[in-house]
Amino acid sequence: MVQSKEGDKPLNEREAAVLRALVYEHITTGKPVGSRSFVQKYSFAVSPATMRNIMFDLEAGGYLMQPHTSAGRIPTDKGYRFYVDSLLDTYEFVMNEKLRVREELLEKELHLDRIFSSISKMLSLVSNYAGVILTPKPDFTVVKHIELVPLDNSEILFILITRTGMVLTKKVRVSAKVIHDEVRNYAKYLTSELCGYSLLDVKTDVFDRLRGEASGDRHKGMALDIAQLALSQTDQPDLFVDGIENLLKIPEMIEADRLKKLLRLMEEKRLLRNIIERNLENDGVNTLIGGEIAEAEVSGCSIVTTSYKMGNMNVGVLGIIGPTRMDYEKVVPLVDYTGKVVSDFLTKMSK
Repeated sequence: MVQSKEGDKPLNEREAAVLRALVYEHITTGKPVGSRSFVQKYSFAVSPATMRNIMFDLEAGGYLMQPHTSAGRIPTDKGYRFYVDSLLDTYEFVMNEKLRVREELLEKELHLDRIFSSISKMLSLVSNYAGVILTPKPDFTVVKHIELVPLDNSEILFILITRTGMVLTKKVRVSAKVIHDEVRNYAKYLTSELCGYSLLDVKTDVFDRLRGEASGDRHKGMALDIAQLALSQTDQPDLFVDGIENLLKIPEMIEADRLKKLLRLMEEKRLLRNIIERNLENDGVNTLIGGEIAEAEVSGCSIVTTSYKMGNMNVGVLGIIGPTRMDYEKVVPLVDYTGKVVSDFLTKMSK
């Protein structure tokens, strides 16, 4: 017997095999699956009549449905969930696609914004769906160097470079005019004092310590004012999405109501960010199938994600968005492997 979900009647081996094959067939063809052609194609040692009975039982259990009376069956969200869960311990990933993941990362410059953009593009290219990546909050990154550039109108451009290659830029307005030599000295002071600390440590501890040490020193106080103003607005991670055009080639994704919801989802990144961000603390691959996604705007979609790490800390999430009729056998290992590559890459860069 194959246990499906807590509280459900377990499927026997034949029912489980039929369900897995039927989901695979529907993913491949996009069409309802009829009993006669299905028996012939998959060489099940049963008659079409027996197969109809098995399908009826799977439909009664909530795993299959009929779009209309004369049609074959298609999987429900529950049927897809059974299929995906059965893949997780057995999937294999083609080596040449592993190499494509690694090459896409290593051929790019060591600037995180460009690397993250490349990762979302790579995920969409390899999967033929939409790739998405939620970047780490800047607070996780470690300071390497700080530059200050005087601008007109009493403004200073604050430029912070992290060990991972992330570049943060902020304009800061100062109350008094400062000369170039002073600004250069401010930058040297800030680099020497903040280098090697994460932005989180800088905000929660280092600034307070430096304030105490610099008490009465106007120049150090001004440098710290500039840095604190610039770093007070660095909490929000970015969201990169690529490959929406892939979803528009899938017939069920361009039905009027679903297309409208999909376009709204992509335009309002806040909603998508919230969905993706929920998986930040989860390890391993997470799949949300159809109705498992609470937001009605994502009906008819599945999202496969994994968190990635910097050292032992989960810092971001990457994944793939597609129809419920997604090629999970390809997508799940692709997302899993890419998360591990990105984790390894960021951990090495941060040292």
